[in-house]
Amino acid sequence: MRIDDLTLYATGPATEGGRLPLAELARLASGLQATLEQLALAITGRSPRPGRRPADIVEAVRLDFVGFRAGSALLDIARTGQLYHDDGLLEQSLAALEAGTQKLRESPNERPQYFTPRLVNSLRTLTGAIGDRNVTRVELRQGDRVRLVVDEALQVAVRRVTFEPVAQESTIVGRLHMGDFSPATLRCRIDTYAGSISCDFESDLRDAVLDAMDQMVMAEGRAELEPNGRTIRILHLAALRRLEGARPKSLDDLAREQGVRPISSVDELGGAPAEGMEEFLAALRTARGEGEDE
Repeated sequence: MRIDDLTLYATGPATEGGRLPLAELARLASGLQATLEQLALAITGRSPRPGRRPADIVEAVRLDFVGFRAGSALLDIARTGQLYHDDGLLEQSLAALEAGTQKLRESPNERPQYFTPRLVNSLRTLTGAIGDRNVTRVELRQGDRVRLVVDEALQVAVRRVTFEPVAQESTIVGRLHMGDFSPATLRCRIDTYAGSISCDFESDLRDAVLDAMDQMVMAEGRAELEPNGRTIRILHLAALRRLEGARPKSLDDLAREQGVRPISSVDELGGAPAEGMEEFLAALRTARGEGEDE
């Protein structure tokens, strides 16, 4: 099956004169592509993973901008250069997007099939800039058929979508900072390469947290995730282990490991005379006017 004749039709003050700001074009394109990829992942039963997106999923739903026509803003998009020509997954993704967004308009409290937290976030990005002074409406058309309408109504519906807190067992590595040891609020913060993570813990971990303050640690526990499904909102610590190899060393320890010995005289810091130093100093004195008669 082939999918042809796809057009993005945008209207609003930002499209007057048949133009469209580059930033808005980038937002629409990236938002639509990310939404289709998230739908394709959900349809195939695959879970999003950190890092690169699966190449076969990206390839299956990839669309390219191929032309700009006169009108409010008419952008032709198509599939070009794909390694294969079966549009089955793309059609399933478009159908799920068409049906899901229509269901959101009718029943905002009912989450459509395949509408994962990440997909809803992609839709929020796609609808984010809709407004009276920018683009007011965007349609994804396939021939005479409108597959998707992005407008204020969809923007409101998407913002109303809520998810139950997502929780999973997690392990993080980072430096332990900012402990609050009040009995009512036992909390701390662990700074990882990806950002700072707030943690809470029970009283039986109080001493372990205190001993590991400002050290590199490995923390385990149940993490509550943000709606995007990957960012940790808070980690409920179950275990904390200090990474011994990451403990900071004193200057004496570092000097001993590197064979650096104390100096016995300041003269040892001098070293061999620098070539041309006298000429440099003479030039410097001349520039300052030193030695000249008043």
